[in-house]
Amino acid sequence: MKSRNLFAGLVILFVGVVSLLASVDVIDFSWRVALRLWPMLLIFIGIAILPVKDWLKTVLLLAALAISVLLYRNEARKEVERHPSGWYGSVRQWWDDFDDDIFDIF
Repeated sequence: MKSRNLFAGLVILFVGVVSLLASVDVIDFSWRVALRLWPMLLIFIGIAILPVKDWLKTVLLLAALAISVLLYRNEARKEVERHPSGWYGSVRQWWDDFDDDIFDIF
């Protein structure tokens, strides 16, 4: 089995499982926070195409996954501090600021 096929399958499996668990409120997951960590995807792809033994790739991928989880938790904590009322509150704040700016022009 090619490691690229395995990597693509694992990515699709991860996205599906996380989406399912978040939709049934088993975990608290925000794609907004996860998208801020997009450089980790480059790290995962880089590890997957490294010309090293499979056991070393597995160890590196697990280490990168553990780091990703820690980074996600940190970013999620920051997001809650920035927007304690959730995404609706942040959208509402944006709209209020936008509304004020528009009427200042006229």
